[in-house]
Amino acid sequence: MVEHHSTVLVFIASGVEEMEAVTVCDILRRGGLNVIVAGESEIITASRGMKFLPDVTFEHIADDEEYLAIILPGGSRAADTFCNHPHVEKILRAHMKRNSIIGAMCASPSVFAAYDLLPQGTAMTSHSGVKHLIESRYEYVDEKIVVNEHVLTCQGAGCSIDFALTILSMLSGNEISQQVAKDIAY
Repeated sequence: MVEHHSTVLVFIASGVEEMEAVTVCDILRRGGLNVIVAGESEIITASRGMKFLPDVTFEHIADDEEYLAIILPGGSRAADTFCNHPHVEKILRAHMKRNSIIGAMCASPSVFAAYDLLPQGTAMTSHSGVKHLIESRYEYVDEKIVVNEHVLTCQGAGCSIDFALTILSMLSGNEISQQVAKDIAY
Protein backbone atom coordinates (compact mmCIF):
# COMPACT_ATOMS: atom_id res chain seq x y z
CA MET A 1 0.00 0.00 0.00
CA VAL A 2 1.41 3.38 -1.05
CA GLU A 3 1.48 6.12 1.59
CA HIS A 4 0.00 8.89 -0.59
CA HIS A 5 0.59 11.65 1.96
CA SER A 6 4.34 10.96 1.53
CA THR A 7 4.17 10.70 -2.26
CA VAL A 8 4.60 13.05 -5.19
CA LEU A 9 2.04 12.86 -7.99
CA VAL A 10 3.28 13.58 -11.52
CA PHE A 11 0.64 14.08 -14.21
CA ILE A 12 1.39 13.15 -17.82
CA ALA A 13 -0.74 13.35 -20.96
CA SER A 14 -0.30 12.84 -24.70
CA GLY A 15 2.35 15.20 -25.99
CA VAL A 16 4.12 15.52 -22.64
CA GLU A 17 7.73 16.67 -22.87
CA GLU A 18 9.74 13.47 -22.23
CA MET A 19 12.77 15.14 -20.73
CA GLU A 20 10.70 17.03 -18.18
CA ALA A 21 8.59 14.06 -17.10
CA VAL A 22 11.46 11.60 -16.84
CA THR A 23 13.88 14.01 -15.18
CA VAL A 24 11.54 15.08 -12.39
CA CYS A 25 10.49 11.47 -11.65
CA ASP A 26 14.08 10.24 -11.72
CA ILE A 27 15.53 12.97 -9.48
CA LEU A 28 12.74 12.69 -6.90
CA ARG A 29 13.06 8.90 -6.78
CA ARG A 30 16.84 9.15 -6.41
CA GLY A 31 16.10 11.40 -3.44
CA GLY A 32 14.04 8.65 -1.85
CA LEU A 33 10.58 10.01 -2.57
CA ASN A 34 7.65 7.92 -3.67
CA VAL A 35 6.46 9.06 -7.10
CA ILE A 36 3.18 8.08 -8.74
CA VAL A 37 2.78 8.87 -12.43
CA ALA A 38 -0.82 9.56 -13.44
CA GLY A 39 -1.76 9.57 -17.12
CA GLU A 40 -4.82 10.56 -19.09
CA SER A 41 -4.84 7.00 -20.47
CA GLU A 42 -3.06 3.69 -19.92
CA ILE A 43 -0.44 4.45 -22.60
CA ILE A 44 0.88 7.95 -23.24
CA THR A 45 2.68 8.95 -26.42
CA ALA A 46 5.02 11.81 -25.54
CA SER A 47 6.08 14.76 -27.68
CA ARG A 48 9.00 12.95 -29.33
CA GLY A 49 7.21 9.60 -29.75
CA MET A 50 8.31 7.81 -26.59
CA LYS A 51 5.64 5.66 -24.94
CA PHE A 52 4.93 5.86 -21.21
CA LEU A 53 2.95 3.48 -19.03
CA PRO A 54 1.56 5.53 -16.13
CA ASP A 55 1.02 3.93 -12.72
CA VAL A 56 -2.64 5.07 -12.72
CA THR A 57 -5.03 7.04 -14.88
CA PHE A 58 -6.37 10.45 -13.82
CA GLU A 59 -9.75 8.99 -12.90
CA HIS A 60 -8.16 6.51 -10.49
CA ILE A 61 -6.82 9.27 -8.25
CA ALA A 62 -9.20 9.73 -5.35
CA ASP A 63 -10.29 13.32 -4.75
CA ASP A 64 -9.34 13.06 -1.08
CA GLU A 65 -5.81 11.64 -1.55
CA GLU A 66 -3.10 13.89 -0.13
CA TYR A 67 0.24 14.21 -1.87
CA LEU A 68 3.37 16.09 -0.85
CA ALA A 69 3.52 17.68 -4.27
CA ILE A 70 1.77 17.73 -7.62
CA ILE A 71 3.98 18.12 -10.71
CA LEU A 72 2.84 19.02 -14.22
CA PRO A 73 5.56 18.54 -16.86
CA GLY A 74 5.07 20.53 -20.04
CA GLY A 75 4.48 19.98 -23.69
CA SER A 76 1.75 22.09 -25.28
CA ARG A 77 -0.65 19.19 -25.95
CA ALA A 78 -0.22 17.86 -22.42
CA ALA A 79 -0.74 21.34 -20.94
CA ASP A 80 -3.94 21.70 -22.97
CA THR A 81 -5.17 18.43 -21.48
CA PHE A 82 -4.29 19.56 -17.95
CA CYS A 83 -6.13 22.86 -18.54
CA ASN A 84 -9.30 21.11 -19.70
CA HIS A 85 -9.58 18.05 -17.49
CA PRO A 86 -12.06 18.32 -14.58
CA HIS A 87 -10.31 15.68 -12.47
CA VAL A 88 -6.94 17.44 -12.80
CA GLU A 89 -8.67 20.65 -11.74
CA LYS A 90 -10.20 18.98 -8.65
CA ILE A 91 -6.85 17.53 -7.56
CA LEU A 92 -5.07 20.87 -8.08
CA ARG A 93 -7.70 22.86 -6.20
CA ALA A 94 -7.64 20.44 -3.26
CA HIS A 95 -3.85 20.60 -3.04
CA MET A 96 -3.74 24.39 -3.43
CA LYS A 97 -6.01 24.59 -0.36
CA ARG A 98 -3.58 22.33 1.54
CA ASN A 99 -0.62 24.47 0.46
CA SER A 100 1.01 21.42 -1.10
CA ILE A 101 3.87 22.09 -3.46
CA ILE A 102 2.62 22.50 -7.02
CA GLY A 103 5.20 22.50 -9.80
CA ALA A 104 4.48 23.31 -13.44
CA MET A 105 6.96 23.21 -16.28
CA CYS A 106 7.15 24.69 -19.79
CA ALA A 107 3.56 25.21 -21.10
CA SER A 108 1.90 23.79 -17.98
CA PRO A 109 2.01 26.97 -15.85
CA SER A 110 -0.95 27.97 -18.03
CA VAL A 111 -3.03 25.69 -15.78
CA PHE A 112 -2.90 28.36 -13.05
CA ALA A 113 -4.59 30.85 -15.37
CA ALA A 114 -7.02 28.28 -16.82
CA TYR A 115 -8.38 27.45 -13.36
CA ASP A 116 -7.73 30.84 -11.72
CA LEU A 117 -5.72 29.13 -8.96
CA LEU A 118 -3.54 32.00 -7.74
CA PRO A 119 -4.06 35.65 -6.81
CA GLN A 120 -3.69 38.10 -9.66
CA GLY A 121 -0.13 39.35 -9.99
CA THR A 122 1.53 36.19 -8.66
CA ALA A 123 5.05 35.89 -10.10
CA MET A 124 5.76 32.90 -12.34
CA THR A 125 7.52 31.82 -15.49
CA SER A 126 6.75 29.50 -18.39
CA HIS A 127 7.80 28.62 -21.90
CA SER A 128 7.68 31.71 -24.09
CA GLY A 129 4.93 30.09 -26.20
CA VAL A 130 2.41 30.47 -23.36
CA LYS A 131 3.78 33.70 -21.91
CA HIS A 132 0.68 35.57 -23.16
CA LEU A 133 -1.57 33.27 -21.10
CA ILE A 134 0.50 33.93 -17.97
CA GLU A 135 0.72 37.70 -18.53
CA SER A 136 -3.05 37.99 -18.84
CA ARG A 137 -3.41 37.31 -15.11
CA TYR A 138 -0.01 36.94 -13.44
CA GLU A 139 3.37 38.62 -13.37
CA TYR A 140 5.56 36.91 -15.96
CA VAL A 141 9.19 36.70 -14.82
CA ASP A 142 11.84 35.87 -17.42
CA GLU A 143 13.80 33.46 -15.21
CA LYS A 144 14.47 29.74 -15.64
CA ILE A 145 12.72 28.87 -12.38
CA VAL A 146 10.42 30.96 -10.20
CA VAL A 147 9.51 29.86 -6.67
CA ASN A 148 6.50 31.60 -5.17
CA GLU A 149 5.86 30.12 -1.73
CA HIS A 150 4.63 26.60 -2.53
CA VAL A 151 4.27 27.10 -6.31
CA LEU A 152 7.21 26.46 -8.64
CA THR A 153 7.31 27.17 -12.35
CA CYS A 154 10.05 26.71 -14.92
CA GLN A 155 10.59 27.64 -18.54
CA GLY A 156 11.21 24.23 -20.06
CA ALA A 157 13.21 21.09 -20.63
CA GLY A 158 16.59 22.80 -20.22
CA CYS A 159 15.72 23.61 -16.61
CA SER A 160 14.49 20.11 -15.71
CA ILE A 161 17.35 19.06 -13.44
CA ASP A 162 17.42 22.37 -11.55
CA PHE A 163 13.63 22.29 -11.21
CA ALA A 164 13.62 18.72 -9.88
CA LEU A 165 16.49 19.43 -7.45
CA THR A 166 14.64 22.52 -6.17
CA ILE A 167 11.52 20.45 -5.49
CA LEU A 168 13.61 17.74 -3.83
CA SER A 169 15.26 20.36 -1.63
CA MET A 170 11.86 21.76 -0.61
CA LEU A 171 10.51 18.29 0.22
CA SER A 172 13.55 16.53 1.67
CA GLY A 173 16.08 19.22 2.48
CA ASN A 174 19.22 20.68 0.92
CA GLU A 175 21.47 17.85 2.05
CA ILE A 176 19.55 15.20 0.12
CA SER A 177 19.19 17.46 -2.92
CA GLN A 178 22.94 18.17 -2.91
CA GLN A 179 23.73 14.47 -2.54
CA VAL A 180 21.57 13.57 -5.54
CA ALA A 181 23.24 16.36 -7.55
CA LYS A 182 26.63 14.94 -6.59
CA ASP A 183 25.56 11.37 -7.39
CA ILE A 184 24.57 12.35 -10.93
CA ALA A 185 27.76 14.44 -11.38
CA TYR A 186 25.72 17.63 -11.71
